[in-house]
Amino acid sequence: MDFQLSFKVNEHIYLRDPESSELGKQIVKNAIDLIYELGFEHFTFKKLANKMSTTEASIYRYFENKHRLLLYILNWYWSYMEFLVDFTIQNIQDPKEKLTKIITLFTKSLPKV
Repeated sequence: MDFQLSFKVNEHIYLRDPESSELGKQIVKNAIDLIYELGFEHFTFKKLANKMSTTEASIYRYFENKHRLLLYILNWYWSYMEFLVDFTIQNIQDPKEKLTKIITLFTKSLPKV
């Protein structure tokens, strides 16, 4: 069975919703990889465009600048973590067990996608 999750991200962060197209999704995925590789200070839309074999203009259609792109990634991440917490503790009644599960979620490595 295959399913897809979608999270509501503040629409004032982006110019065009990256989830609305394959290019937008690739921009976000490659940006995460490149920021991890280079660091945020050395990350530029030009380097991202080169990595993706596209133009800077196509990236600027989605995000005003690299800071907005970072805000989008962080907003999406925390929405994802909120989903994981809700999903993990939904059937647990004991507060101590809930807290233990939440701490485990926030301290273990997330699976690679």
